[in-house]
Amino acid sequence: MKFGHLEDISSIDFSLPSDHSITAKVLSNKPARQVKVYAGCPVWADKGFMGRIYPKGTKAKDYLKVYATQFNAIELNATGYQIPTKEEVRAWTSVVPKGFVFCPKISQPISHVRPLAKDREALNRFCDAMHQFGKHLGTVFLQLHPSFAPARFDDLLNFFDIWDTSLPLHIELRHPDWFSDPKLQTKLFAEMRKRKIGTVITDTAGRRDAVHQGLTTRSAFIRFDGNDLHRTDLTRIDEWAAHIKNWIDHGLREVYFFPHTTAKYLNPELSNYFLMRINQLHGSSYTLATITEKRNSAD
Repeated sequence: MKFGHLEDISSIDFSLPSDHSITAKVLSNKPARQVKVYAGCPVWADKGFMGRIYPKGTKAKDYLKVYATQFNAIELNATGYQIPTKEEVRAWTSVVPKGFVFCPKISQPISHVRPLAKDREALNRFCDAMHQFGKHLGTVFLQLHPSFAPARFDDLLNFFDIWDTSLPLHIELRHPDWFSDPKLQTKLFAEMRKRKIGTVITDTAGRRDAVHQGLTTRSAFIRFDGNDLHRTDLTRIDEWAAHIKNWIDHGLREVYFFPHTTAKYLNPELSNYFLMRINQLHGSSYTLATITEKRNSAD
């Protein structure tokens, strides 16, 4: 994740801020009967995973199948560059087990144009492909371009109007003006809550404003920008696990947590550390397997 990434983090206060006021309105103040916690990596086809989560000699065509024995989710960034075909989606879902979910990014021909989804045919193709995930669809997420400012508020609302509401959706804001005006942010969050559209919380060193802690649904989607297992990565995840545990105690039903690091091969370490900490705090198990067990079998 290049957004907000800094090489020198020595002066950064990584403490999580207090929740946005809308979060308390969305949560119920009592635990949900069932909570789903998903964690994984941004990609599955990384050569750095060889000998770590993939046994040596694993063929590229089998990466996803093996990946899905390690994690229960993937942040599917590949769809951000190109709209997948129905056949591609069916091929992906055919090799993953029950309970595994994909979180596809909306493709740039839809997300990076004026107005949003100017090409309705492209939007329809994308949504048709998303339906092919079936029960393997976690949530779709729209990553707005950093230049997408509040001046395009109506453009965003129009996109909400044409979105296929049978597909779950989360929104990642990046332009700083969305966070500098509390009234504007509250207005947008209220619209998203009304439409049952979730937020993406982006935890990155150089843009602490994007850690907005606003939940507009009972589903939390966190994109975590780590620093290659710097000691602060683990203490930050400790704080996230505790914060999410508090949300779970107050009605959160679903969590997506995806770490990003410059050294991509380290993403599995952070993902599994997060799951370990959540399991310790909540006393339940949300992961399919631990990276330690799989690494031993791969060595």
